[in-house]
Amino acid sequence: MESRRQSPMSNVTRIAIVSLVATTTFGCGRAAAQTRDATAASRVVPGVAAAAAPDSGVIPSAARIVTEADGNDDEPRDVVVRALPASPRWTRVGVGPRALRRICDLTPLGNALYTGHANTPLGSDGATILRYDPDASPHFRMAFDWNRRGQPTAGGGAGQGFLRIRSIGGRLFVPDTDPPHAGFALADGATEGYVFVSNARGEFAPPRGERFLPPTAPDASGLAGAAVLPRAYHVLDVIQFREHLYASTGSVPPRQRAWFGPSPGALHVANPRWSRWTYGIDYPFPWANGVWRLTYMVRFHGRLYAGIQDYDWRDANDYVVFTPDAGRNDLERRDVHPTRATRDGGSQTLRWYVDGDALYWITWGRDRHVHLRVTRDGDAWTEIALPDDAGAASDIVRFRGHLLVLTEWGLHEIEPSGAHAIARITAQRSPFVFNDIFCAAPLGIFRDTLYAGGQRDGALYRLDASP
Repeated sequence: MESRRQSPMSNVTRIAIVSLVATTTFGCGRAAAQTRDATAASRVVPGVAAAAAPDSGVIPSAARIVTEADGNDDEPRDVVVRALPASPRWTRVGVGPRALRRICDLTPLGNALYTGHANTPLGSDGATILRYDPDASPHFRMAFDWNRRGQPTAGGGAGQGFLRIRSIGGRLFVPDTDPPHAGFALADGATEGYVFVSNARGEFAPPRGERFLPPTAPDASGLAGAAVLPRAYHVLDVIQFREHLYASTGSVPPRQRAWFGPSPGALHVANPRWSRWTYGIDYPFPWANGVWRLTYMVRFHGRLYAGIQDYDWRDANDYVVFTPDAGRNDLERRDVHPTRATRDGGSQTLRWYVDGDALYWITWGRDRHVHLRVTRDGDAWTEIALPDDAGAASDIVRFRGHLLVLTEWGLHEIEPSGAHAIARITAQRSPFVFNDIFCAAPLGIFRDTLYAGGQRDGALYRLDASP
């Protein structure tokens, strides 16, 4: 099957592209085919309404103008405590209870590291969050299980992946990437998505009753629960920007029929209680028949960046930049700037990462290769070359003063002189194989230790010194 004798891109092409193209790259089997094949004509809604009403295209202002730090999560700034482990190597920590095939994100909160799991995101059922505490017994515990065992797939089923766990304001926000089919009519009966919110201790409210319904609404004062996103098919990411909480989605536009006609990517904004997140700004606009999604997001230099996924692979833009004026919190249509930053366009965003005054961007492009790029002004990008035998990059982080990139076949350090491997994968099959654009192997820092998430059996890995 996979062999280290193959070139890394040959490995991606032969193994991964089947999955990327046939399942995840072009969307969810539940909804996308219906929406793509529909012939209903788009109806255009006025770009900006005079008042901020639901589905108006205007996101209400907050009371104060606040510009958050660049990035997304409440990430602890890198503190150089000691040198990197001597002759570092990856150690398999273990597999938690009911872990799924892929770990898609690693996020610390308090005394635990949280791992977001999926099987085939947007393609097959499976969505769990595990909690890892090396001081506890057992080390792994289930934090939230959205598998809804025993529920019928038709009209129900389970969630299809937890791809991001965001730490915002000392609590965890987890978007339900592909919710159970059509939702539970908690909002308006069209379709709906969810964002699961923990309390300050990292505890999630469990599903409710014999049907395993979503938990009741969370509360900004501390109550855990599930926020409802009316009209959302998919919820990919959550971010705080200008004191608003946004979720990036693929959604039903205002006053349109679910499962037919256009399906743009959209930002939904949370109400003050976080219980309901309303459709606000979308892309593309005017709507076109087809399926778009806004994917992963990051703040940089006062702007909000969001990746784009076009189901039919027609869109020439790579991402959308939202640029409200310095004196304004709300987003308006004039703030939406689709951007083509690469030669071929249509890049799929795997990761964003802010390091000081630099923004790093990992993408999978039309050339079927993974690229690592960096910008310092937010507009002009420079590609960073990795060794030929590195394989596809999947995540980047600064750890103990070193800028490190995880690839299929090792951990690499980025220096002004270039990139070099510091911990190679010597196994015949890499645990960090890249074959899904929604879920690439993540890095996470917890208690001054670097961890990585496996892509084969949901195993957690730790960077240790060689014996």
